[in-house]
Amino acid sequence: MVIIKNIRDVKGYDVKEAYGQDAEGVTIRWISEKRTGGEEYLHNFALRYFVIEPSGYLNPHKHPWEQEIAVTRGRLQVLGHGKGVILGVGDVAYFPANEEHGFKTIGDEPGEFYCVIGCIGKGENCLGISEP
Repeated sequence: MVIIKNIRDVKGYDVKEAYGQDAEGVTIRWISEKRTGGEEYLHNFALRYFVIEPSGYLNPHKHPWEQEIAVTRGRLQVLGHGKGVILGVGDVAYFPANEEHGFKTIGDEPGEFYCVIGCIGKGENCLGISEP
């Protein structure tokens, strides 16, 4: 069965508060994750949506899963291994597992992007944030 959501209806979380990551002005929305649907869904990936406010950043980090982003608004500078690369609307960037990467906005418009991550092992990295 198809599951339909609008990203604006999915609760956003401050990345610094939720994960303790070195970030400022970054919101994450878990659109699909390991608990989406039921057991009939394979959950080989998770889809998130990020908003980085003007002057915001997500400092370089790395993890053992691959990640791909598609920019939908604003301009972002890639930090880390791809340092200096500027991404704009319509650009897609792929980061292999364990490659350092981060982002900061350029200009006075928020940077927004979809982010797909591969689920590894039992998919613990594909669990969104649980509400208490």
